[in-house]
Amino acid sequence: MIRATDEWVTFERHFQQIIQLSAKTVGQNRLVYSPSWVKAQAALIQFGQQAGLTAMVDHYGNVYLDFPGEDDRVIATGSHMDTVRNGGKFDGLYGVLGGLQAITMLKTRFGAPRHTLRLISFSEEEGSRFNTTFSGSKYYALHQSVGSLSDQNGISFEQARSQAVEQLQAINHVMVKRPALPISFTELHIEQGPRLINAHAAIGLVSGIVGQRRWSVTVHGTSNHAGTTPMNDRHDALQAAVTIIYQLNELAHHLSPNLTFTVGQLTVSPNTSNVIPGTVQFTIDARHADDHLLDRFEQLIGETLNRQTDPHIKYALKRYVQDLPATFDANLLARNQQLAQQLSLTSQVMVSGAGHDSYVMNQVTPTTMLFVPSEGGISHAPTELTYPADLKKMVSSY
Repeated sequence: MIRATDEWVTFERHFQQIIQLSAKTVGQNRLVYSPSWVKAQAALIQFGQQAGLTAMVDHYGNVYLDFPGEDDRVIATGSHMDTVRNGGKFDGLYGVLGGLQAITMLKTRFGAPRHTLRLISFSEEEGSRFNTTFSGSKYYALHQSVGSLSDQNGISFEQARSQAVEQLQAINHVMVKRPALPISFTELHIEQGPRLINAHAAIGLVSGIVGQRRWSVTVHGTSNHAGTTPMNDRHDALQAAVTIIYQLNELAHHLSPNLTFTVGQLTVSPNTSNVIPGTVQFTIDARHADDHLLDRFEQLIGETLNRQTDPHIKYALKRYVQDLPATFDANLLARNQQLAQQLSLTSQVMVSGAGHDSYVMNQVTPTTMLFVPSEGGISHAPTELTYPADLKKMVSSY
């Protein structure tokens, strides 16, 4: 537990140092392998080395800071260093620096541990630069490599990765190594939603992560002149898409109040003010803790498309993401409940509606997550906020 004032000051100093690396931008911009990302990971390595921890970096830029124990078993904590574009201050970084502070505190107060304590700063979780997510934790936990991908500037993943890792090694003189997997993993994170704030709870005890599916729907109608085509003779792809989206939104609400339904991307062609849209493509994102319910919703999407009555409008549905729900380790969750009670922290057991590196780590080792409140439920935005008292309360009990 971190209770001393000087230990909290160290956390705040580290936090502000990394935040300042993106201070000239709107929000935080630590896209994976970017210059600000390299500086942040390098700063983290320096923090760990100054505290007497052993630093390693693997070929994907994951950073590992170890406090060696009496045996070779490892207890790990951590989160991700990258951000979304113009993101908030706390997403990912709080879990990285909170874990570092907990390990250095234990080192200072109790000396050598029985098992090695490890902080992991995963290279990428957000998918904001390349069309891939969790590439850091997937490389570490599952030995999965990213294929041939390029960012919007044409820079390949491989080129960006190799240059960034070489820079980290040169700056900090650390060994390049992917260490063995831990016997458990804990991720500290902001909630990114309003439930803890609404419940006046100090921490969230995360029991798992929702399943997630994404589809693309393509609607093919007929482009025609906006002024000369009678209303009853139109095959408007956009109007058809709007009708479908409305119907699916109603079905989602009826199916389950916990089913989230989002149409976040819509492309209209030819996208001209005086032309009836001929083709529309939109995405659907649906999430729920019950995979069978997601099966049912996917069935309803198909039935909704088949019920449309205009024979001149055609529909195509393609699923491109299907992530199963994850259930975290029950023993670790029960232990966290006990600790919350002992520390007099109000808590709430909850399922995460967002994906995290813990989703990947849970596939290879017992895993748990802890949430702190997000003011207004805002995340992935510069206005993302968790008050210092809530940050300190959790770090002090970690």
